[in-house]
Amino acid sequence: MKLRTDRVIERLNALAAISDTTNCIDRAYGTEAHTASGDLLMTWMSKAGLHTKRDTIGNIKGVLSSKVVDAKHFIIGSHYDTVFDAGKYDGPLGILLGLEMAQYIINNDLPIPFHLNVIAFADEEGSRFNTAYLGSSAIAGFFEKSWLQRKDDEGISLQTVIQKNSGISSNIDSESISKENCLGYFEAHIEQGPVLCNENLPVCLVNGIASQTRVDVHWTGISGHAGTYPMNQRNDALCAAAEFALAVESIGKEHQTKLVATIGKLNVIPNTPNVIPGKVEHTLDIRSLDDNFLMEVGQILEQRAKEISKERKVNLVWNIMQTNTSVQCDKNLKRCLKTGIEKAGIRQVLEISSGAGHDAVMISKIAPVSMLFVRCKDGISHNPLEYVTPEDIEKSLEVCDNFIKELIHQNS
Repeated sequence: MKLRTDRVIERLNALAAISDTTNCIDRAYGTEAHTASGDLLMTWMSKAGLHTKRDTIGNIKGVLSSKVVDAKHFIIGSHYDTVFDAGKYDGPLGILLGLEMAQYIINNDLPIPFHLNVIAFADEEGSRFNTAYLGSSAIAGFFEKSWLQRKDDEGISLQTVIQKNSGISSNIDSESISKENCLGYFEAHIEQGPVLCNENLPVCLVNGIASQTRVDVHWTGISGHAGTYPMNQRNDALCAAAEFALAVESIGKEHQTKLVATIGKLNVIPNTPNVIPGKVEHTLDIRSLDDNFLMEVGQILEQRAKEISKERKVNLVWNIMQTNTSVQCDKNLKRCLKTGIEKAGIRQVLEISSGAGHDAVMISKIAPVSMLFVRCKDGISHNPLEYVTPEDIEKSLEVCDNFIKELIHQNS
């Protein structure tokens, strides 16, 4: 187990060294670093004995085939893209734990009643094209062709990136796994919150994932000279966006027990010191475990944006980019995972909800899903200070081994 733990850590470090930016971890979808990290994952999967390929969207798939006739597919996965200035555990830890589970089956010559798929999803963060769960949407058969026309900040389309990486976009639909052929899904992931630290536990069960809506908001006013245009005659797009940002913060605080709301990305145009901002583009990310409440909040915020637009004589474009309902983890898979935690000697089987989104959201459309959270220091994530101790990685490996043995037993 110590050797396997060391191997996971060594591989985490190897992936962390692959970045498009020299002084931080940065692997947005479709970049050179992203492709190189996918190549490395393919090498490790192949060496482990998995049948390995990269699909059109960039998912890295390693398959361990069952000898059972008409066997279904069980997926273990996480993502290998990152946010800018990321930590090294968000995503890759789950992939590498999944690879170790496959290696465990191979080394112990365990007969499996299902085809085991270890998948490194190409794009979960959606940092480049605002396409959260892009990789898993292709696997689940829910890729939207309109996404091909989305452009990044440099004006490069998703279609162009796929073609540059030798992909043929018309093949995407044919590479999915059907609902009829999918037995289930498991993902191990750092918690991205402080609960496990507070409870002094290495791992816990996930019972569900919050619903999420992403919106692109554009404000268009009139650019003008900062020194000559009267204050009471301005149509300042940034001031409109700023007023809206405070409204977002206000409603988030008002309902903080069941809502989080964030404006995380903002572009100011022309972004020049002596010019009144004529255009502002920003994102809006709202999440809640209550689907109906999230829909209501989205409507309230859109109405407030329209009021600000009218009051300030600034044009508004409100474009909902993605909406995903909340997900409940499967009871049977949770029982298997609970057994895995208990057999690892962990004193308490804690169960919590996830405010963060995961590829399990998209895979839940075709299969029952399960998730294991692993403690991360101080709950820090999307930050280079992310850290999981070797001891917690080792304990996670033990739980994962127990889980896959229980799953094989239940389906044999």
